[in-house]
Amino acid sequence: MALLLSVDIPAARGTRLVDRALIAYARGPEHPAKIRALHWLIRRLTAGRLRVRYAAGAQIAIDPNDYIGWSILRTGSYEPASLALALRLMTTSPGLFVDVGANIGWFSCAVAALPGSRVIAIEPDSGNCSALRANLAAIPNATVVNAAAGAGYDTVGLGRRSPGNSGTVAIARRHADLGVAPHEWTAMAPLDAMLRRVATPPERPVLIKIDVEGFERDVLIGLDFDGPFRPRNIIVEYTVYAEASWGGLAGATEFLAARGYEMLDVFGRRLDHFTELPESNIWARER
Repeated sequence: MALLLSVDIPAARGTRLVDRALIAYARGPEHPAKIRALHWLIRRLTAGRLRVRYAAGAQIAIDPNDYIGWSILRTGSYEPASLALALRLMTTSPGLFVDVGANIGWFSCAVAALPGSRVIAIEPDSGNCSALRANLAAIPNATVVNAAAGAGYDTVGLGRRSPGNSGTVAIARRHADLGVAPHEWTAMAPLDAMLRRVATPPERPVLIKIDVEGFERDVLIGLDFDGPFRPRNIIVEYTVYAEASWGGLAGATEFLAARGYEMLDVFGRRLDHFTELPESNIWARER
């Protein structure tokens, strides 16, 4: 049965007067040189960071020079259906949320604002993690881990496929994987080992969200599905990079079905091999 999404997520709005004014300008009528003027105003008036309030009263600082921040500034949202699903799951059954590839905390901050929630946000990129820590700094029920989750222990290079998009940071198995040299190196550990160190006492996650630019399968291999951190739900990114690692949607379905999950899109509709995803995420729900 499909899950009927009832979580209403209003468009992100500014928390300060200057933020509200700039957002109104960004979403207002178009005119020549508007984008250039907007970026100049943001640099001069906010030092490059806007603060917005969105789902469940959560607040986050965004960088409009980054693809994700620009999307939030101009449209008021980012992956709205996936975020609505995450909030519905965490509202219905409050508990532990694990955000693998948390970026600046768009999902983590929203879930952390929910009563009864506990958040573990994992982000390998040091720049993203710095913004993530700042966004979660005043939230006592959130823990940040600056490391990469994978199938085993290693030291891995990180590269950014698109310089203007913080969401394209990826782990390179080889230098040639990304088409660019790694911009930094970080430690990798299995997700299960991370959670055993950080989640004390152990708590079964209500939801694990994974967005790691094609490394999603490796993250899941590093999770003991027979152990204390078996999730009730998984939201996992599925893009052309993920497709290559899974060997297609059938491969992802087979992997998760063997572990007791059914595959749905973010609106709760069952997947088949010909499904066109409404967003670049799939939902694995425990049977």
